[in-house]
Amino acid sequence: MNNIWSQGSFDKIPFSKLLFHIWDSERSGRLEIKKGTAEKRLDFKKGNIIIEKDSFDVKFLFKTLIEKKILNSSSLKKCENFSAKNKTSLMKASIELGILSPSQLWKFMEDFIKEDFFPLFDCSQAEYFFDQKHLLQEAFILFSISTLNLILQGVRQMQNFDLIKSHIPQGAEPLQILSPDNLNKVNLEPPEEYLFNLIANNKNLKDIYNFSELGKKETQKIVFVFFCLGALGLPQMKTQSQSPQEFSPAEVYKILDAFNNKCSYIFKYISKEIGPVALNVLEKCIEDTKSNVSPFFQNIKLGLDGRIETNSILKTNISVPSKENQRTLLRDLNEILAAEILAVKKTLGNDHESMLVKNLEKIGELN
Repeated sequence: MNNIWSQGSFDKIPFSKLLFHIWDSERSGRLEIKKGTAEKRLDFKKGNIIIEKDSFDVKFLFKTLIEKKILNSSSLKKCENFSAKNKTSLMKASIELGILSPSQLWKFMEDFIKEDFFPLFDCSQAEYFFDQKHLLQEAFILFSISTLNLILQGVRQMQNFDLIKSHIPQGAEPLQILSPDNLNKVNLEPPEEYLFNLIANNKNLKDIYNFSELGKKETQKIVFVFFCLGALGLPQMKTQSQSPQEFSPAEVYKILDAFNNKCSYIFKYISKEIGPVALNVLEKCIEDTKSNVSPFFQNIKLGLDGRIETNSILKTNISVPSKENQRTLLRDLNEILAAEILAVKKTLGNDHESMLVKNLEKIGELN
């Protein structure tokens, strides 16, 4: 299975599509994005964005509100004095002093965070890593943001039409509606509803451009957002939200073998750098990962060659032609691979991690 949600760069997958992959696979963890010396992060819980107390600089938020003339500098000073005197946060101070109501503050925080990430939708050069080991502090969660709505809002304000055109079909390719239910989870505007209806009745992209009253650029932008939301694709495309095909027992063993080839390579790679202790590093990684995978993988062990020793119960249960079982298999295998890659990163550093990922791509996919 493609591990693109775990590690990569925006020149291969745009930010909008990466967000959809994380949402569609219901990932939990932290997305770390690096562009030059600038770094950003987003936390996720089962695919949706989670905002914690330390997710952003509250003082910078207040200064932004002053720039927008929503607050004045004296209000900020009052909050700072109250915060220092009562040893409380600026957020609480603004509410205690009646400067902002809770609903106002929460709306400003959400808008502030979204605006901070909007430039990434136009970005075509940035590295990212998804840290699935990052644990959310439930007591510090302020609110959540719908990942699908962030994708929709982010694409709406995009100006990089070269990026948009490079990620939608060119010419007269036919289109297929894949997961229209995804659009029920977002707040479409009338022009977007209009174009979706047009697409539903005109499957040819060239005809859609000719018939659309929105002009080609805006039509392309909305087509792009439908692709990013998993609602639209080419006839041969399959999305994670669609049920995977059933695998035969022989295909299951083939997938497990491909997975173990990757595990063996990871072991050889890290062994060259740190010697025999590599086995201990990966064994601990496997044990730590068991809390994040299904019961099928609770008894797995690491062999001396770095390959996973799967017991007969795993093979028997997964080989049953159940789409749910087989989807669980693919998800768990990717979970384990991502954990081993993270172990390499923590042990050897970012450069080795990047080299490892590039080499693993040459070994092949799991499906």
